[in-house]
Amino acid sequence: MELTSQVYLLAYNTDRHKLTCNGYLGYVLRAAALTELLQLGALSDADGKAKPTSVRVTDPMLADVLRDLADAPKLKSWAHWVHRAQTPMFRAVQQRLADARLISTERYRMLGLFPATRVKVHQHRLISELRSTVSRTLSASRAHPQEAALTALAAIGEIRIAVSRAQAREHKQRIEQLTDQAGPALPALRKVIRDHHAATSGGG
Repeated sequence: MELTSQVYLLAYNTDRHKLTCNGYLGYVLRAAALTELLQLGALSDADGKAKPTSVRVTDPMLADVLRDLADAPKLKSWAHWVHRAQTPMFRAVQQRLADARLISTERYRMLGLFPATRVKVHQHRLISELRSTVSRTLSASRAHPQEAALTALAAIGEIRIAVSRAQAREHKQRIEQLTDQAGPALPALRKVIRDHHAATSGGG
């Protein structure tokens, strides 16, 4: 399963039957897509900027992200690309999971006024397995690149249902190791989320 899909499912609270970190989950998904492109060799780091390589990807969603980077007139920072088009990314990942019949969505009006979407995950076992992977990776000394990236994304992306604040404090050094292993999209995600919090709390 794609890293973006794993991140989306990981953010789902199976007890409350709703997504967590809605306000910035799109940023975490963008960082996941960039990290996956980096792992595939389709992106490289050029002095803190994301640089497309000659490697092509077959995944349509990743190909769209890569095309966006390639069409830019000049190289831009990883944070720029994490921040860009977070809402379309969120919708694309959600639609992919719906097409795969892993989730279903229902439009409704919150308080009878505000349009919203209700999400239902059909296989809670998948989420349990992803949480177990994250928990195991936090405690392990070595990790598969995708598992390392998923765990780092959960921690830096503040997916508290997967990595609690207490776990983040306890495994702070391990999380930094995983972040380094996952690549430059992760520190960029940390900056984007910090800016997001500052803006939404009235500090920006």
